[in-house]
Amino acid sequence: MLRLVYFPSPGRAEAIRIALSLSGTDWEDLSIDGARFQAMKEAGELPWGMVPILQTPEGTIAESSAILRYAGRLAGMIPEDPYQCAKADEFIDGMEPLSKALDSTFGISDLDERIRLRKEVFGPSGKGSRNLLLLQSKVAESETGWAAGTDDMSIADLKLFTGLFGLFSGNYDGIEASIVPEYPGLMEYHGKMANDSRILAHYAHVGVDDIRWTFLPGAFEGR
Repeated sequence: MLRLVYFPSPGRAEAIRIALSLSGTDWEDLSIDGARFQAMKEAGELPWGMVPILQTPEGTIAESSAILRYAGRLAGMIPEDPYQCAKADEFIDGMEPLSKALDSTFGISDLDERIRLRKEVFGPSGKGSRNLLLLQSKVAESETGWAAGTDDMSIADLKLFTGLFGLFSGNYDGIEASIVPEYPGLMEYHGKMANDSRILAHYAHVGVDDIRWTFLPGAFEGR
């Protein structure tokens, strides 16, 4: 039995959740709160002091990208071709600037200031907007439509789909869903992923009021 430990939100664990679900492996999705996180940290249960972690019979794996690669291998979502495998890894590593775009805003307690700064991040010259343009151009370069140009969906797609569109769920003050339709290439990619039978099955239980609504077909249409 594998046990994924993370907070209830999608965050850095959502791509891993999909990969584990598609793998057919027995696994447990253990959601923790801040108090449990602190207790685990103090007890030395978190190898790098952070979550997510994946507890396996052989030991604990930390760092979301490492866990995703492990889960992706179980799910058959690591390309066998060495070049395609490297391109998937490249795409995952290349997404880090987007993942960190909001880092400087999390410690700000003043709501108005936090919203102002986040709007700047995704404003005309913000680093978030620049990253969206870059990701859109990268997807446009793909001859297959998959994020890293692989023959089939890979872990790079799970990372892009969850890491990008999860930002616009309403969970982050000041980040509006109306931003996404400004990027038609990303909208097209969202449609490809959200309507894939594997993704549809994974989110079959999710409704429009769920925090994971951004992963449903047509989520951003009319926004």
